[in-house]
Amino acid sequence: MFQYSHIFLVASREIFSPLFFDALAHKTSIEVKSICVVVFQSESTDPVWPQKVDGITYIAFDDADASLFNNAKTITYFSLSCFNSTFVKQVIELGCDIEQKTYMFITDDEVERWLKCIEKHGAIVEDQSLYLSADDVWVLGLQRNFITLDSVFRSKLETVLGSTDIKIIDAGVVFDILPTKSSVSLEKSVRLDMPSLKPRIMLGTKPSAFSYKEIKSMLTEFVATGAHVNSSFIVMWPKKQWRTRVMLELYLFYLRKVKKQVVDLSMVTSLPPLAYTALVMSATHLVLQPRGGASTARLFAKWRRGAILTSKKSYNFGLFNQVYGIEIVGYGSLKELAQGIGVCVDTLDNAKKLELEERRSLQYLDAFYS
Repeated sequence: MFQYSHIFLVASREIFSPLFFDALAHKTSIEVKSICVVVFQSESTDPVWPQKVDGITYIAFDDADASLFNNAKTITYFSLSCFNSTFVKQVIELGCDIEQKTYMFITDDEVERWLKCIEKHGAIVEDQSLYLSADDVWVLGLQRNFITLDSVFRSKLETVLGSTDIKIIDAGVVFDILPTKSSVSLEKSVRLDMPSLKPRIMLGTKPSAFSYKEIKSMLTEFVATGAHVNSSFIVMWPKKQWRTRVMLELYLFYLRKVKKQVVDLSMVTSLPPLAYTALVMSATHLVLQPRGGASTARLFAKWRRGAILTSKKSYNFGLFNQVYGIEIVGYGSLKELAQGIGVCVDTLDNAKKLELEERRSLQYLDAFYS
């Protein structure tokens, strides 16, 4: 078997990794032929494969020989959960030195779950409510190498692991929410599109980003401050939650017929990536949920579409304001949220900072995987 330098262990339904591999292929000098993606089936259904990137080799986990992992320079997996820890454990157990070249790419909430576990139990232990399995605990007991933003996660990881002996490849998100070629093409069109003079406010980046009660409360405050008069709103709604959608429609009807207040709200269900990206970029303001949606918000700011608003107490506020150093509008109350629509943000400066951070992360990844 050909000796690949870099092995990636991914789930069959992984949506993060295809974009990551696409970024490595198009934004770095890394030789894609040195990469092998080992795919395990994340569900007991008919075998599926993640979207493939040209030039990268893909192998089923059951067909991967032990020598593939033993001879590799690095082994990378994305996040850690009960969905992949069993497979990560099997790989680490193949050789005594494999753990030393195995890296976990931190994605979103796993570290927060580990910290909650320590707060609850005093240590990392199996806990179904926190999605921590016995294999998760086993892997964490050995894991010391990570790919993530050092300034955000080092102290947290040291707390979780009870050790300062950790290695971090200091790189964050380097991909858009579309493959690179599609993203570049759409960006050209978006750049030519004149921003709307009328505020167009997107509430959350995905279905269930905010609950029905939260959306209703936001709209109530927008009406109370009069911010709805010259604004339109977009919200993504889970297609299965038709009852709460009807409730929201009835609330809009109540505002129109009883309060004589018309709220221009578009409700959208799931969309393919290209249509979704175009929808997000049609907004002038993005109300970001406390956690999640960072990739979408990052692209929204990088393409200079408008202002991002999020709770001052949220994880996302700290990420964009303190880590990326960009200007976002923080709010402590819904009244402040409604008032925040009128705040001017330097979108050009925000875009420059995000592009610099992306290039910095790409340089680290280029060096690491070369």
